[in-house]
Amino acid sequence: KFESSLIKTPSNNNSIEIASIGTQSSYPELRDLVIVAGHAIFIGNNFDKINRDEGWILEEFQKGGGHVKTFIEHIRKGVELVVDNKEALLIFSGGQTRPSAGPRSEAQSYWEIARSLDVFPKDYLNIITEEYARDSYENLAFSICRFHEFTGRYPRNITVVGFQFKQRRFIELHRAALKFPIERFNYVGIDLDDKVLFDKAFYQFQEDLYGCHGKLRQKKLHRNPFRRSHPYIQSCPNISHLLNFCPRNSTLLYPRKLPWETTKE
Repeated sequence: KFESSLIKTPSNNNSIEIASIGTQSSYPELRDLVIVAGHAIFIGNNFDKINRDEGWILEEFQKGGGHVKTFIEHIRKGVELVVDNKEALLIFSGGQTRPSAGPRSEAQSYWEIARSLDVFPKDYLNIITEEYARDSYENLAFSICRFHEFTGRYPRNITVVGFQFKQRRFIELHRAALKFPIERFNYVGIDLDDKVLFDKAFYQFQEDLYGCHGKLRQKKLHRNPFRRSHPYIQSCPNISHLLNFCPRNSTLLYPRKLPWETTKE
């Protein structure tokens, strides 16, 4: 079943009917969302060398020190969580953020690495990608929409896999900004080692909940070198206002009710 919507043409003011993205559930058994947020892009051809920096497009601070090995542990953990839970959908999230990687996205490279590790069957449909996110807030918000695209519903529970030092950012800021119930939200932190890393972006998002002003806005623009636009306004129309929400008061919480606040699976 496909929903349709009406638009008015500026020339004759007549309404014409257009088909929008369908919302029928193809996978009714999938109710839980697992997200692995991308941090870099693997461009190598030899998957035997995924543990080496040379095959990755990395920021300077990511070079050396075991970042790449930690990315792979995030991938492994995400797959493990959906293999153990037949009602879970794993989404690798991350866009085409690096000019030198061309059209390859963070999410696509993570998916290919997961396949190369032989940690899930080749026909396993519970592992997909979200290829538009440019920061951690969008990793969460866009993955919720991607889940809706794939299943026709919003997730019952959400688990995010990422760096331990980002746990507060996801739970206290991003989850809160999206008003997703805390009792249905989990974070699995995996860091390089026992080092305590400083989360500078926590304080930026604390002052700009939706990441649409100042430095966070500039970071988004920088991480979209190919000027792509996401499709989630169309595929998640009942939260389109949330996706466009950018209040002048940058700490103002979105005022409307959201689907996951009013429904329980």
